[in-house]
Amino acid sequence: MYPGGKTSIISIAIFLISSLLPSTASAQPFKVELAANPEKAGGVFSSYIVPEEAFTKAPKGYKPFYISHYGRHGSRYHTGSALVGSAIGPLMKADSAGILTEEGRIVARQLDTLMAEHEGMFGMLTDKGASELRGIGGRMYARYPSVFNDKGGRDEVECVSSYWPRCLMSMANLCTGIQEYTEGLRFTYKTGPKYLDYISMNLDTRSLSPKSRKMSEKVRKDNTPQERFLCAMFTDTSKAREFIPDVLAFMDDIYTAGCISSNTDSKPDIFSHFTTDELYGLWAAKSDRIYYTFGISQEAGDYSSSIAKPLIADIVSKADAAMEPGSKKAADLRFGHDVGLLPLIGAIRIKGMETRLKSSEAHKKFSSFEMMPMASNLQMVFFRNRKGNVLVKLVYNEKETYIPALKCATGPFYRWEDLREYLIKTAAAIPDESLVKDNGGVERTGING
Repeated sequence: MYPGGKTSIISIAIFLISSLLPSTASAQPFKVELAANPEKAGGVFSSYIVPEEAFTKAPKGYKPFYISHYGRHGSRYHTGSALVGSAIGPLMKADSAGILTEEGRIVARQLDTLMAEHEGMFGMLTDKGASELRGIGGRMYARYPSVFNDKGGRDEVECVSSYWPRCLMSMANLCTGIQEYTEGLRFTYKTGPKYLDYISMNLDTRSLSPKSRKMSEKVRKDNTPQERFLCAMFTDTSKAREFIPDVLAFMDDIYTAGCISSNTDSKPDIFSHFTTDELYGLWAAKSDRIYYTFGISQEAGDYSSSIAKPLIADIVSKADAAMEPGSKKAADLRFGHDVGLLPLIGAIRIKGMETRLKSSEAHKKFSSFEMMPMASNLQMVFFRNRKGNVLVKLVYNEKETYIPALKCATGPFYRWEDLREYLIKTAAAIPDESLVKDNGGVERTGING
C-alpha cells in the first residue's frame, strides 16, 4: 500500500496468504527464486526482466508532460579477461593431470566458449543489452506518448551519459526506442569527465574494500557447501587441492564467470553445475558486498550516499527548469552505472531500500537481482492539470514504487512540492565525503558496474 493510500481487498488477501507460508520460506526468501530461475543468481550481473505491470491511472485531469530518468547501462560483457580466465586456469591444470570429470570438461568447454565471445568486447554492451534499452525506450513512449508528441511545445530531450562505451551505446539504443515512434523530438547528447560529477561520482572506496571483502568471504563460507562441487569437477579431489588451495575461491571464480552468461549470445549454462544451495551462498556473498559498499549498510552509513548528492541536485534543478513557462524540455535522460544508481535509490529510500541493514545479513532482505540487474532504471514521471498542479510518480525497473517515509497524495502519486522538499532535505542531510574526481574510473571502486 502506498503511504496515504487506501488498503485494498487484494492487499489484505496477499497479506493473509503470505502470513500462512512456511517460516523456512521467509527465512531465506530469495533461495526459492533462485531455484525457480537460476539466472537470477547473477545478481547485479543478471539481465533485465521486463515486468508484467498494470499501471495506475493518473487522477482525472492530470496528463504526463515530463520525465526525469536515470538508468544503468544494459547487459554487457565482463570488464576484464581475469573474470573468466581465473576459472579456466585450474581446470586446464586438472585436465593436464588427467583428473577432470566429464562434467568438469563440459564446464571447461563452456568457459572457453564464453572467453571466445568476450575477445575484443570486454566491458562492452551486448546485443541483449542493446535490445533491453530499445525496449525500455519504446515502452516509455507507449506509456507516456503525450510527453513525446511535442503537441504541447515540448520537443527537447537532453541525454547525459558516462563516457564508458556501454553507457553511450545504452543511451543510443534507448533513444532509438523512442525515435521509432516519433520524429518530432530534438535529442542532445552529452558526455565527458565533468558530467561524471553527478552521473556517477567516483567515490574513494579503498577504505571500504578490505572490510567488505572480509565480510563477503565470511558470508560465502557460512552459506556455501563445497565438497560436492569439488567431487563433481575432479576424479581425484586430493590431487586437485594441490593447485586449488581455496575451494570456495575456485567455486566463486566459476560462478563469477557464469554470472555474465545470460547477457551473452552463447549463454553457456554454467549455473546448472551448481546446486541451489551453492548458488545461494555465492550470490549472497556478492550481493552483500555491493550492498556494503554502495547501498545503505549499517557499516558504511551515509558514505556511499554522498555519491547521490549531486545527482539529486541535478534532478531537482532540471525538474524545476522543466516547469518554467515556455520550457521545451520533455525529458532528462541520464545513463550511468550500478555504482551511481544504487546510492541514489538508497539515499532517497525507495521501497526495498528503506531500512539500513547489517551487510552480512543484507541478502535476507535485499535482492540484488531485483534491485540492480543490468538496465535498472528509475523514472520520475511528472503529471500536470490545467490549474498547474503537479504530481509525480516513481517507477523503478518499470514497476510503480514509492518512498515509505513520504506520504503519497493519492495512490503512487506525490505532490511535486512534497517530493521536492523531501529530496532537498535528504541531500542536505548526507555528509560530504572524499569524492575522487579523476578520469571517471568507475572500475576503481572494485565493483564492475
